[in-house]
Amino acid sequence: MSLDHQLTGLGHSHELAGEDEVRIRGLLHDLGHQMMTVSLLAESVRADAALSEESRRMMELVLQEMFRAMDMITDNIPVDRPGVAGGESGIADVRGVAAEVAKLAELAYETTVTLLPGPAAKIRICQTLLWRVLSNLVDNAVSAAGPAGRVEISVRQDLDTIIEIVDDGPGFGDGPRGMAGLGMSVVEQLLETVGGRLEVARCPAGGTRARIIFGLERAYMMVPAYAGPWH
Repeated sequence: MSLDHQLTGLGHSHELAGEDEVRIRGLLHDLGHQMMTVSLLAESVRADAALSEESRRMMELVLQEMFRAMDMITDNIPVDRPGVAGGESGIADVRGVAAEVAKLAELAYETTVTLLPGPAAKIRICQTLLWRVLSNLVDNAVSAAGPAGRVEISVRQDLDTIIEIVDDGPGFGDGPRGMAGLGMSVVEQLLETVGGRLEVARCPAGGTRARIIFGLERAYMMVPAYAGPWH
């Protein structure tokens, strides 16, 4: 076989490998998304006051296994390579994730959960980690606000990327303890692993504000296309 034929065959093999990688990446992304959805619905079941202690314990085990599966999916998403199409495995659409969490929380609970309008924001972070942090904080906020309450989520990105979850409950430390499996302290630990931080405080008009802050080094900014020299 000539060298030209060998190089042609090698190029074809690489092309097929690239196509397979794109398919695998898409499949893992979709599986991860579905696991995120089911995890929030499971959290809402575990928060049901009518649930027995034994059933609640079983739900905790279910959630632990789901989070383990989500981590396995995230760890095995292929890393982007030059010339290989597909999503950016290390880039999270903050507003998109927040919108999904808000939508599912409103379906799962009676509390009104709203994402306030604003521009797009992307950061360099594992989307599963961001989902876990947001879903747990929203779960805590919903628990504090109660069925007739409100929870608002806002996202803004200047030098820092800031996500705020505000509820109209009785105030930090005075309401019922949230049913989120991770707990506030573990959420802080998750954020520390990616250079983020959590600030929780009472709102002046009542309720609680949980603020997540990611520094400039996590921001993902699209560079505008070159439009030629200035005139």
